[in-house]
Amino acid sequence: MTQLSLITVDEPSQPSGIDLRCCSVEELLGDMPGVPALIVADPPWGYSQAPGVASPDLQYSTVTDAQIARWIDAAWDTSPNARLALWCTWPKLGEWWAAAQAQGLRWEYTSGGSWHKAGSPGVGHHWRGHSEIVLMYTKGTPPTAPSMLRNAHTSQRQRHSEKPVGWMAEWLERWTSPGDLVLDLFAGLGPMARACARSGRRYVGAELDPERYRQAVDRLALDRSTQPKTVQRTAEERIQEVIRDSQPHVYRQQYHGRHEQDRADAVDWLHKWVGQTHAGVTDE
Repeated sequence: MTQLSLITVDEPSQPSGIDLRCCSVEELLGDMPGVPALIVADPPWGYSQAPGVASPDLQYSTVTDAQIARWIDAAWDTSPNARLALWCTWPKLGEWWAAAQAQGLRWEYTSGGSWHKAGSPGVGHHWRGHSEIVLMYTKGTPPTAPSMLRNAHTSQRQRHSEKPVGWMAEWLERWTSPGDLVLDLFAGLGPMARACARSGRRYVGAELDPERYRQAVDRLALDRSTQPKTVQRTAEERIQEVIRDSQPHVYRQQYHGRHEQDRADAVDWLHKWVGQTHAGVTDE
């Protein structure tokens, strides 16, 4: 019997500014498109006591702590001033500290946070896993955050090892500026790529496994197609909408129908008007 050929679907294009690659960490670090303001790492940790279906080896190929430490340390050379957000787990924390010390890690540990996973708890030996930690490292003098970000976040757990896009989008808002480059050493299913696409940050990341890479690109395309228009609107458009809905006569008089050369003055006026009467309007 002749085997039917599988229907193949072309790989979707990636959003502007997003560069997700199917390559190794070494290849990524050897071909950087710029200087990152934020480096993110969600390594494929290996566990000697991972029970049954929770074993990462059933999901993807893991690497040694020593190799992860070498890659993290190599990323130090990509930027003079940057933050590093390193995802880790409670069982791996002691082993990571030991690997980092053995490597002579140049990053300076600063702080950390935790993701509290809503829903059924995971597995474990002493505790049933219900949270995951992210360690904050710095180099040089990264820009001061315009406002503080809480170091605890609660949301539903997603697919195995997939991190919360919404919380990481908040990192971008606090720790980077629009147009900044984010370096993702272990892209996985691409949650940081989606966060960057939503937030107007440039992104470059690596996922070595071709199947997970394709899943990440597909999820990126799906996320782009399902995002509400409000995610991509400019502050000017939101200001116009607020005034149009709340004060239509003001909108008609000050903006609608004006010639292009007059619109800049009109927008400046609208910003001042919003600041006086709608102080709650912000750039989401």
